[in-house]
Amino acid sequence: MGTLIVAAGSGRRFGGHKQFERVDGVTLLDAAVERARSVSNRIVVALPQGVELPRSSDQIAYAIGADTRTGSVANAFRQLGDGFDYVLVHDAARPFASQTLFERVVAALARGCEAVIPAVGSVDTLKVVDNGFVLETLDRAKIVRVQTPQGFRYDVLAQVVATRREASDEATIAEELGYPVTVVPGEDAASKVTLRTDLERLRLPRVGLGFDIHPFGAEGDGDLVLAGRHFGPPGLIGHSDADCLAHAVADAVLGAAGIGGLGDLFPDTDPALSGADSMRLLSQCRERVESKGYRIHSIDATVITERPRLGPSLGDLGAALEECLNAPTVVKAKRAEGLGSLGAGAGVATLAIASIR
Repeated sequence: MGTLIVAAGSGRRFGGHKQFERVDGVTLLDAAVERARSVSNRIVVALPQGVELPRSSDQIAYAIGADTRTGSVANAFRQLGDGFDYVLVHDAARPFASQTLFERVVAALARGCEAVIPAVGSVDTLKVVDNGFVLETLDRAKIVRVQTPQGFRYDVLAQVVATRREASDEATIAEELGYPVTVVPGEDAASKVTLRTDLERLRLPRVGLGFDIHPFGAEGDGDLVLAGRHFGPPGLIGHSDADCLAHAVADAVLGAAGIGGLGDLFPDTDPALSGADSMRLLSQCRERVESKGYRIHSIDATVITERPRLGPSLGDLGAALEECLNAPTVVKAKRAEGLGSLGAGAGVATLAIASIR
């Protein structure tokens, strides 16, 4: 099995060579190559003109791309050589197509199919529009969105390349030549990166864990504060307002972004922070995380306390955190069931998990 990976585009709509963009430390091109390795005896990558070609090996070779996709595929195909029964053509702009999808296309070729494309159906209503007016509504049950890798019998792709026709994919030319094109199920993971904003859905979430605990003070030491909400005395002892829910969430968010902990940004040795509003500090933590290019995706927090009973207030606590962080938040409450100082009602603790992208 030979595989051609098309990575020669200029990325005009993306704003640069997207194939060299990194997602979680891996370039889109390297991710695409890695997916193809398991089913390929030889891979040829078509790279942009002007890029220095890496040294080729027995399994991976490189070709100079052309001004068009069809020309780049032709260059890569010539570099592949013969001796292959089947050839896959894959876009580097679809870096996370699964190994299962590759195997699905290969299995169809092994069954005797001459040209194979993965495709997914449309969930939207599709209309033909001209000059701002609808001309026709299409039957979406018969419409699919085509993906890669696409598979071809070697001689079929050889004929496709020999035509020197231009098309958005090689399956279109094979169809024009009269070959039946078989459709196998595609997948969302094989969606294409076209715009820079498309990278967001590819990035794996980062996760942070937060924990905070404070003891109760005396009756005259103020109110218990959780997520900025006051629950009456006795309050918790701390340098700020001792809002252990806000503190744990802040630690989780900062940890996910690799920034550190709440105490690193707002040390309890700073007299200016005495009695500080922890929700205001949490908002500043969110701003710090966003300044690094991340967005908070979700928060899950559990408050461990014997008193007060928080059940009726959990929705309000979650809403307060959602408003502060602009992210879906769930707050739960648990009892320590009489175990240790928490079980004896000596204080309140909170665990929180934050995911960011």
